Amino acid sequence: MKKRKENMTPDYRKSGYLKVGRSVLRAFFMGERDLRELASVLLCVETFAYFSEGQVWLNDQVYFCHPGEWITSYTEIEELTGIDRRQVKKYLVKLEKQHFVFVSNVGFYKRIALVNYEQSVQVQHGEPVAHNPNGTDRNDSGGSIWDEAMNFYNPGNDQKGAVN
Repeated sequence: MKKRKENMTPDYRKSGYLKVGRSVLRAFFMGERDLRELASVLLCVETFAYFSEGQVWLNDQVYFCHPGEWITSYTEIEELTGIDRRQVKKYLVKLEKQHFVFVSNVGFYKRIALVNYEQSVQVQHGEPVAHNPNGTDRNDSGGSIWDEAMNFYNPGNDQKGAVN
């Protein structure tokens, strides 16, 4: 399943920095195999997510894409990460349950949207962040495997030796 005529029409930004949590990097470099592969899939999605609004052409179809979204296939993620596509699907489901991404179908492809992408971009530019009405944040999801690591880096955790 190869993409034909894929093209993105960016508005104003062409490159920039990627904000990656320390716990994700730690899992990527020092975690056990499953944790390392999960972090690898998340880093792949964060790396290739579109940074501005635009149009994506896939197989003579035009799709509108928002910042923080990536229209792709499990096979493409497999080629980029070296992880079997069935495992990629399993890891994306796990990331979706932990509120890191939202996955939806777009024809033969998947639209993977990073949760809170717009808020992280606003924080980097010094703009105020809107309050999340449903109160779910990926750091407060309860079942996240990175909760303990993220708690260590939160300023209000009252833990000795915490990094603020």
